[in-house]
Amino acid sequence: MSEEAADPTADVPDDAAAEIADAVRRALAKHGYAGLTTKKVAAESEKSEAFFFYHCDSKHDLILVFLDYASEWSLGRLEAVTDIADPVEKLYVACEALLGDPDDEFSRGMNVAVMELLAHAPHDTAFHDRLEAYERRVLADLASVLEDGIDAGVFRAVDPEATAAFLLMVADGTAGAVHALGMDDVEAGVRDRLFDYLETSVLAEGVTPPEGR
Repeated sequence: MSEEAADPTADVPDDAAAEIADAVRRALAKHGYAGLTTKKVAAESEKSEAFFFYHCDSKHDLILVFLDYASEWSLGRLEAVTDIADPVEKLYVACEALLGDPDDEFSRGMNVAVMELLAHAPHDTAFHDRLEAYERRVLADLASVLEDGIDAGVFRAVDPEATAAFLLMVADGTAGAVHALGMDDVEAGVRDRLFDYLETSVLAEGVTPPEGR
């Protein structure tokens, strides 16, 4: 049986999934994974606990719905680059999206909730597979942007996969420090250094960053 066929959350309607995901996000950020219960999830929603049990058989299934929603939300942040023709602008916009907005409560809550689950991913195949699939999708998208820029002559002949991995890990690490630990003071410095790196190590000689960056 395929993983898709065995997925207990595959038939959850989109509107219900959004309700479940938002409640799980709030509950995870407030109570952590160990303290999470279906009752605490329901307390973060106007829906009854019965609503959550109607769509999901367990706390684990509720979290899987959240992870699917979180992945789609995170990937949606990169959709802004789809219609950008200039590889330079596209790369900078993608990096801005991955770094996120530390002042946005929803973004902060999503990142805290996802990072809470990362600690359990090595011991839970369903968590691991969803989180890895998201990371690898972002890596592939970033590498594609870099390849386009190399082909266009606006980027140096960097290794697209390794450079994409570096950019993603910087963004992930920054989200961890800023959103989970509250180290807001490091965010601006990391952002500046990341864009310095793009200018000095990725952009081809004579190519300038997008205006205002």
